[in-house]
Amino acid sequence: MKKLIILGLFICIVCVAEASKPYQVSGKLKVPSDTLLVISVNTSTGVASKLDTLALQDGTFAFNMPDTTVVYSVGLICKPLAGDVNGLIAAMFNPIRLIVVPGERAVVTGEAGNYQIMGSEFYQNLRSVENQLQSYQQESNRLSSRVAEMEGRGDHVDLINLVRDSLKLVQNEISETVITYIKNNPVKKVSAALISYVVDEKKRAAFDMLDSSIKGGVMATYALTLIKMAEKQMAQKKAAAKIQPRMPAPQFTLKDLHGKDVHLADFRGKYVVLDFWGSWCGWCIKGIPDMKVSYAKHKDKVEFIGIACNDTEKKWKAAVEEHGLPWVQLINDENVNVSLMYAVSGYPSKCIIDPEGNIVKMISGEDPKFYTFLDNLLK
Repeated sequence: MKKLIILGLFICIVCVAEASKPYQVSGKLKVPSDTLLVISVNTSTGVASKLDTLALQDGTFAFNMPDTTVVYSVGLICKPLAGDVNGLIAAMFNPIRLIVVPGERAVVTGEAGNYQIMGSEFYQNLRSVENQLQSYQQESNRLSSRVAEMEGRGDHVDLINLVRDSLKLVQNEISETVITYIKNNPVKKVSAALISYVVDEKKRAAFDMLDSSIKGGVMATYALTLIKMAEKQMAQKKAAAKIQPRMPAPQFTLKDLHGKDVHLADFRGKYVVLDFWGSWCGWCIKGIPDMKVSYAKHKDKVEFIGIACNDTEKKWKAAVEEHGLPWVQLINDENVNVSLMYAVSGYPSKCIIDPEGNIVKMISGEDPKFYTFLDNLLK
């Protein structure tokens, strides 16, 4: 009996200790809302968690991540009161952003457009550096907005490039400031997180400055994910310079539905439409009826070739059968990565190639202009 009492006391002590542990994320927000939406991505797997909702009690909230041993990228959205559709759209595009780090506590205060993140040492260090970068960041945002406005108005490309050059200078200042901090603080976890501020071509060098304890610690996967994304973007930019009208279309060989090798060169002498799509892509599936109409209209003059990307063979074949796709179907090979060769940045994307094997036009998204352009081209 005595042993049972002692065991019961021990369990109670453990339960009280667990309950008293601080939450990974907590805060108090000044918002006209009673619900907080939480969007999170596990940076070790790249998998997004389901959308969670938390009740705001007088603006206060607290929660832990599903796995407290890995780094998460998190967005907090204050859901507007019922009926405020415009407010919901604005909130979705302007979330409170933070990374949640094992062993650290984030405390969020303020409001959606003007918030502060404090808490344990990691967040204090992060806030200190971001305060140093604030003026640069404001100027970077201003110049980015100006570039977007000028592009929207159709201003001359030379004028736009002048503003882009100014933007690049500011971004380099931000990058160099952060690199100096990383060099001086290689053992701090925050240094790994700050790699996000470093220009793409210097991200890996910045990672190499980190102490081995950080490179092998909880922040490593997060930092390496940033580097991988940056290297992919640089490769896409390099490829995009070659995916221009009248330039030779990059050659490739991929497998068809029967496992047979199909070469782009096999179709020389006809117009070719490369359709980069995926069974997982809602817009791709939505556009299939229009593609079928275009295929029926132009199949004597054009070879339509679907290239499934980021797909499994099983899902790809099932989607082709389910939607009855009559044109040539290939699956992208990550070792060849035709989507990268063609600088595909979104799905669906379509590339028109002329009978001589040169690029005519690249169109991203399910855009009716593609079908109009193809109709006019083949008149």
